[in-house]
Amino acid sequence: MRRTNRWRIRDEEEYTIALAYLRRSFEKSPSFWRDAANTDKAHETLQDFDETLPVDASVFEQLNEWIREYLSKEQLGKLRVAMRVGKSRNRHKRTQVTLDKEVHEWLSAQAKALGLNLSQTVSLLLDRFQHKEQ
Repeated sequence: MRRTNRWRIRDEEEYTIALAYLRRSFEKSPSFWRDAANTDKAHETLQDFDETLPVDASVFEQLNEWIREYLSKEQLGKLRVAMRVGKSRNRHKRTQVTLDKEVHEWLSAQAKALGLNLSQTVSLLLDRFQHKEQ
């Protein structure tokens, strides 16, 4: 007897991560959809999902059905990895930002002079800036 796949989206965090990953896959990763026969229909029906939270269990189930219908086993594996990484990042409560090279060099120099890391340096500068405003 073949075991059924019990993996499913169960909460808003998983829903948000999965939806963002799937939408991004259409725009930036054509290889993700290379072997899919019904890519256009999958993209069209994915647009029906709303990013507005909160959502209820019925919406989770609709996305689970979409995943079962349109994703291959390989694609599902990639989605699972993306969700695991996304949830891990959310747990660390970190945000990745892109800085201009000059800004990064200046912040790095300040951090080195203060004996802090970049995050601590930015926090310190923000505190000083907020105190000047008051």
